[in-house]
Amino acid sequence: MPAIRIYEVGPRDGLQTIKQIVPTRMKRTLIEALRSAGLTSIETVSFAHPLYVPQMADAEKVFDGDGAALVMNQRGMDRAVKSGVTHFNIVFSPSNEFNLRNLGCELNEALARYMVMLEGVPKANVRVYLSCFFGCPYEGDISVGKRAKAIQAAKLFGDTVVLSDTVGTGTRHEVEVGAGICDKVGIRPALHLHHRVGKEEQALSLVRKGIECGITEFDSSIGGLGGCPFVEGSPGNLSTESLVRYLGFLGHDCGVSIEDLANAKRIALKIADTQTSDTKVKISESAGI
Repeated sequence: MPAIRIYEVGPRDGLQTIKQIVPTRMKRTLIEALRSAGLTSIETVSFAHPLYVPQMADAEKVFDGDGAALVMNQRGMDRAVKSGVTHFNIVFSPSNEFNLRNLGCELNEALARYMVMLEGVPKANVRVYLSCFFGCPYEGDISVGKRAKAIQAAKLFGDTVVLSDTVGTGTRHEVEVGAGICDKVGIRPALHLHHRVGKEEQALSLVRKGIECGITEFDSSIGGLGGCPFVEGSPGNLSTESLVRYLGFLGHDCGVSIEDLANAKRIALKIADTQTSDTKVKISESAGI
């Protein structure tokens, strides 16, 4: 069976919805615990405008030279490069309305922006997130044509495109369709899955379908922290521990065990228990995936 790669997003996507600011030292402690657990691919920060994502205002202090950062505009890119970031995540959507609300521009303008920002950056160092790939709260169903166009655009920037179920409505058939488009375009697909409370099995069923379709990389967040703060009602992330447990059940090696994650989960739960989440954030220049 193929080895499965877990891409941990807890330190960024998991924490960005927390209203009360998590201390910088606690963020770094969480990141170190995740590394100690054996997770080698971690999105640690976002260089978003502090006005819109105040939780990430200390990105320069949190980033320690290792890991990836989400960037969405030239200012964020400049901050990231100055901080020593070499691996970048970018985001846009097959939903134009989502792009307008989330990036402040239409898709073509976003693509032109990223072309300038990422000039000289190797594609191997860029992951491209396609928000609302499986459905949009503003536009509803996304046509196959729009999905294909977005995947083709993703290939301009990175070797990996992350098909993101922002509102937790994805189906096994849609995973198969997305994987098929990626195969035709010639880009490696990954999955970023959200799920409603009590519906984690739905996300896990998409993991299984993804593996059947040849997908070997999946996002998750320790303790299930997070969700998109720029879409009201956006559900939480698939938890890393559930993903590890499920992969073990299927017989796949991911290089991490539940026991390895114990300390990181303890820190994540401490954050969740002592902080207050607020998902009703103004939709503007954002980090929503």
